[in-house]
Amino acid sequence: MLISLAVAIAVSGVNAEVSSDQPGAILVFPKVASDQTQDTIIQISNAAGAQVQARCFYINGAAGEDGQPLWSVTDFQLTLTLEQPAVWVASEGLPVQPPDRPANLYPGPIPPVGVGFAGELRCVVVDESEAPISRNVLTGEATLIDRTTHATRKYQATTIPGLPGNNGDNILLLNDVEYSTCPRVLLLNHFFDGAPDPVLGSSIQSTLTFVPCSMDLEHSVPGTATVQFSVVNEFELRSSASLSVTCFADISLSDISHTIFDFALQGTLVGQTRIRAVVDADSTHGHGVLGIAEEFRDGRQTGAALNLHFIGGSLQSDVIVLPSTF
Repeated sequence: MLISLAVAIAVSGVNAEVSSDQPGAILVFPKVASDQTQDTIIQISNAAGAQVQARCFYINGAAGEDGQPLWSVTDFQLTLTLEQPAVWVASEGLPVQPPDRPANLYPGPIPPVGVGFAGELRCVVVDESEAPISRNVLTGEATLIDRTTHATRKYQATTIPGLPGNNGDNILLLNDVEYSTCPRVLLLNHFFDGAPDPVLGSSIQSTLTFVPCSMDLEHSVPGTATVQFSVVNEFELRSSASLSVTCFADISLSDISHTIFDFALQGTLVGQTRIRAVVDADSTHGHGVLGIAEEFRDGRQTGAALNLHFIGGSLQSDVIVLPSTF
C-alpha cells in the first residue's frame, strides 16, 4: 500500500545510466519558461578539471496560432572553465563579455529567449572542432520563478552519459554504444489532483512536462512519442491512460485524464504512476521521453518541481541529429 509521498523508492542502477545527479555528455533541461508570469534561471557546471566546450539549443515548444508547437531552435556555444558554473536568466541571456569579468570566467554570449518561450534547453559536450565527444562533465539545475509571488521551483537537469563508442559525428545514437539509452520507465509518487494539502488544507494540483529524447535539429523535425501511464492508488487499484507528445508537452494530471488522476474519483490522497513511452517496432528512431513534475498549492501561489525517478534503459535507441558544422 502507498502510505506516504515521503517513502523513498529504491531503484537499483548501473553505471552509465541517465541521471539527474551525475555528470554527463548531454544535458537536458525539460522545462524552461519565460513569459508574463514566470522566468527561469539556468545554471550549468563543469565537473572536469579542464575547460569544456558545449553546443546548446533552446527549443521553443510553445503552441502557435494553429495549436501546434512552434518548434523554433536557437543555438549557441558555451565555454566552461574548470569547476566553474555559468548562470543566467533565460529572458536576459548573457551579453558580450563585461569589461570587469576575466576572460577565463566568461562562458560566451548567450541569447535571451523570446517572449512566450516554453520549451527545453539541450547541451552537448564537443571538442574544439565542435564534434561531439564522450566527456561526462556537465551538470545543471533550473529554477522556475513566479514573477508575481517570487516563489521558486527548482529541479536538476537530466544528464545522458557518453560512452567509448562515440564516433564524433552529428548523429548522436542513444543506444548504449555512443550514449546511454533514455529511461525505460519514469516513476512518480504524487497526490491526486484536488487532494487537500495535509498541512495547508488547500487543494493540490500537479503538472507533468515531457520532451522526446529523439529529435532532428538538422532537418527541423521534432521528436514524437506516445506515453502510457499506469496508475496505482492506495487501495492498489490500477488504471491507465495515454498521451501523445510532439516536441514539448506541459500538462496537468487532470488534463491527461480527469478519470484516473482526480482525487474525488480515486478516493485516495496519493498514488504512484509509471510512465512508459510506447516502443514502435516500425520506426528507425526511438520514442523515449524525459521530463519533470511540479506540485502546486494555494491556487498555484506556491509549488515545487520534482525530478522523476528513472528505471532501466529503453529497449529502443533514440537519435539526436545536430545541425552540421560544415
